[in-house]
Amino acid sequence: MLTFNQQPESGIRRGRLSIPKKDGEDSVQKRVIETPGCLMYSAKGSVPHLTPDNVRLQDFGGVNVSMEHLLQNHHPAGLKNWDFDLAKFLHLEEFILLCQLRDTSAFTKLAPTTDRFVTLTTFQGIRQFTLQDYFEVVSAYRPDIVIAFTDNIAETFRDPSTVLPGKKRVQRSVDRSLKWLDQTLRVRAGGEGGQDEAEKKASKNESRKEQRKKARFQQTAETSEVESGSGSNATTPASTRAATPSDPATTTQTKEEAPRSWADVAVFAQVHGSDLVSERVRSAQETAKRDVDGFVLDVSGLVESKSMTKNAVLNCIKVSTDHLPTDKPRLVYGIQTPEDVLKAITMGADLFDTSYPFHLTEDGKASLYYFKQPAIAGSTTTTSIGEQRWINLWDDEHGDKFVPLLDGCECYACKGGRHTRAYINHLLKTHEMLATVLLMSHNMHQYSKFFASVRQSIEDGTFQKESVLFNERFGVEPDRTGEIHAAQAIVEASLTRRANRLEGAEEGVVEAIGLGPSPAGTPVPQKRHSEDMTGHADKKPKPEDMA
Repeated sequence: MLTFNQQPESGIRRGRLSIPKKDGEDSVQKRVIETPGCLMYSAKGSVPHLTPDNVRLQDFGGVNVSMEHLLQNHHPAGLKNWDFDLAKFLHLEEFILLCQLRDTSAFTKLAPTTDRFVTLTTFQGIRQFTLQDYFEVVSAYRPDIVIAFTDNIAETFRDPSTVLPGKKRVQRSVDRSLKWLDQTLRVRAGGEGGQDEAEKKASKNESRKEQRKKARFQQTAETSEVESGSGSNATTPASTRAATPSDPATTTQTKEEAPRSWADVAVFAQVHGSDLVSERVRSAQETAKRDVDGFVLDVSGLVESKSMTKNAVLNCIKVSTDHLPTDKPRLVYGIQTPEDVLKAITMGADLFDTSYPFHLTEDGKASLYYFKQPAIAGSTTTTSIGEQRWINLWDDEHGDKFVPLLDGCECYACKGGRHTRAYINHLLKTHEMLATVLLMSHNMHQYSKFFASVRQSIEDGTFQKESVLFNERFGVEPDRTGEIHAAQAIVEASLTRRANRLEGAEEGVVEAIGLGPSPAGTPVPQKRHSEDMTGHADKKPKPEDMA
């Protein structure tokens, strides 16, 4: 359920996104996402660096989960035994859960998409993910919102720093995504449409090949058993054995269990078109004709491309939103910095993710920026180019600053002055995980306060004025180069050396007690019978002690 109030003179929108409570005794009323707002970025289903109690302290109402972070090699087949949904599995029942294919925090370059599958980078390796796999996973996960199966060409650039995809590739992406969207909507409605005839034929051929491969493997294993004379069935021909379900040749084809219904899952459709205006218009217009619940504009690939300026990328968003209905939410990926978020809001964007505070935390930085002037004077630092938007806690200058990260901040790290800049500087340099817990808590809190101030300014009619003042105060965010701080490099080098020493020492201990490989002819040290369980030898009494 979505309600919006839009300013007639601009594309700025103010709304609320809510999900009705699902049927069931144990169902929980979801939080409401105020827009413009954010979904919390997650890795492996958890908000990075935050403990569950700290996650619940955040003001954000939703969590963004990537399938490629959670998929295992035995999925989706292994998900058929799930008797719960993904929100319960991740203990995120109170949040609106949005599920999509890929990691949204960074640009990823993968193999090209085909008519049958997309390529995902899971934590167990790269895998081909088909539309049918997608349906089975969504049926098991049952998130509140899912992004439709789509051909995102951002990851297929040959050289994302200089080259954008060609017109034919972009057109194929739009056509393929619309086709998959239609199939997704049909399946959600309870119909069939996962595969057309050509795809079904290709799937059957692959299934037959897989069965023949398994049969050959089984036959080879049986032959090896007979020749070696080992195994309980070594002397029994395969043809005289009792048929088992694992034998491909004797397995009877059973009707697959029907997947669970996911008719109550909202579907967001992705709008494509790369940098081509005509294709962005076509994609937006055709997608808007479908019965979808929201729209996604992923410009992360365009942002990474050095062929386009930031303003050109933002204009691509404007081209798409101009042709989308005004009563449905628009989620944007790839726009992260506060000044870019403000520009995207004027173009009709409603939702973003929290990749920006996550990146600040990874770099050891603490947010100082604000949208409206804070009530406490002197809470920020002024530089020659304006006010400082963040500080880097790796810098030595913070080693003796016993003050909060930001005066007046009510986050877990700053409230009550319990944690100081000097303390977090110390934690970083001793590689304590509490450092990133505190920084992430602070950066997430500041990002949420930023959006709260933006929403208030829209209601007050001062958004444009405050946006101009923000840009004057903080300027433009420097590009994130990926280089780490010199102090961080020293710490990581030290950790690497220590890990190598421990690894070598561990191998030596394992070999010494006879559990590891030893050189040929080298006797393995044996434990003396006189040693007790602690490894200390019992002392033999001396003759004079016995007298």
